Formats: sequence, structure tokens, C-alpha cells
Amino acid sequence: MADKKSKYVPFVTEVMVARCPRLNEPDTEGLYSDGKYKTEATADEFYTKTLQKMIQAKADEYFGGKRCVHLPWKKPKDGRIAFMFKSPKKKPELFDAKGAPLKPNVRIGEGALIRISGVMAAWEKGTKRGVSLWPDAVRVIKLADSFNAGAAFGPPEDGYDGSTSA
Repeated sequence: MADKKSKYVPFVTEVMVARCPRLNEPDTEGLYSDGKYKTEATADEFYTKTLQKMIQAKADEYFGGKRCVHLPWKKPKDGRIAFMFKSPKKKPELFDAKGAPLKPNVRIGEGALIRISGVMAAWEKGTKRGVSLWPDAVRVIKLADSFNAGAAFGPPEDGYDGSTSA
């Protein structure tokens, strides 16, 4: 790999939909936690194909004739290609749509519209090799709507009032 131009290529995505985002804090809970800041993201069909071609070109440049090259996307049950962005060492900077830093209490949730800038990195470790998408910054275009299960009941009703009970 040392004779190639650069194993790191900067990128900036179009607007994508966040899936399983762990951008405010590292993923430290659950069976598959790895302590990293990460998100999956989906895009429209045109941009999905464009991004896949960019990633594949990087893989071909570094690992042309080699087999079993890990690429940072998967096809979940819903059939849409989901790209995987995972920070190897640091928390990505988080910004609002105007470019101002996000306040600490703002959480990026499932379904948020985001853009990601970072580095596409070719890597090789033993017999494993691949291309990763490392996020350096995330711009939130639109936060996901919060789900409020209690709102489904509608306005208050007559009946039991827990605030008056002892």
C-alpha cells in the first residue's frame, strides 16, 4: 500500500438519513458495542450509487486483484443500502444547519437528516483489508421528530388525577 498516492481521501456527503446514530456519545452498551462514535446513513438511489462508486474506486486502487475487501455498506432487511460511518479515535464535531456547534443537550436521533464530512481510509491489517468512512464532522440539517407515546391519547380527560392522591 505504500506505493499508492494516498490512503486517505476527504469526502463530504449529500444529505442522508441517520440510522442508529451514536454521535453524541460513544457506543458503549449492548452486545456489539465498540466504544466508537458512529452512525449508519441512507440516501436516495442516485447518491447511493455515486457513493458506492467512489468507495469501490478507492478499494480497486489499493486492493485491485485481492479478494475479501470490506466495504462500508450493508443492505438491511428494508432493502436500502446503509453506509457505515465510524470514528476510530475521536468524537466528530457536531453542527446545526447554519454551521454553529450543537448545544450539548441536542441529541441526534434515528431519522435525522445529516451531512457528514470526513476521510475515506483504505486499511490493511493482517489478512483483512478494506475501506472505512471516518466522520470528522456532522451537520444536522433536520432533527428527527421526537416520538411522544402519550400524545396519542389526545387532550386530557375527566377521571383519575394522580396529582391529588397521597
